[in-house]
Amino acid sequence: MAGLLHDVGKVRIPADILNKPGKLTPQERAIINSHPVEGARILLEAEERLEVAAIVAYEHHIMHDGGGYPGLHYCRTCHTASRLAHVCDVYDALRTNRPYRAAWPSEAVLAYIVERAGSEFDPDVAHAFVRMMRQWEPRIATLESTSATGNPPD
Repeated sequence: MAGLLHDVGKVRIPADILNKPGKLTPQERAIINSHPVEGARILLEAEERLEVAAIVAYEHHIMHDGGGYPGLHYCRTCHTASRLAHVCDVYDALRTNRPYRAAWPSEAVLAYIVERAGSEFDPDVAHAFVRMMRQWEPRIATLESTSATGNPPD
């Protein structure tokens, strides 16, 4: 549930900023950077108990080395679910076409994650994710081509 709801705060970001094709102004960047806090607020105000989802929404842009946003007042380790969501979110963001750039190839994203393991990403989570994706992505590509053509895989 937390993974599905991690970006819920984006509902409070104006669409023209969220989908802007060019460089963001400092004010627009601040608005974008508010989505983790807004998401946590939304989830904490929900009738259901979504504490872990609220934590993930809040922490999913905090880097392993403490960088990222929202800024921490003191250095601490993020929740395991947040560290998992961070790697998945970056993979998805870089693999997806955006108004301001084309999607990256999978191997380029995986190399980026490996390169940033220990600084941006928890190294154990990053390396496990990369191993998993290298194992499963060829199978996913086969399934996608099968569904596109209607033919079973060879």
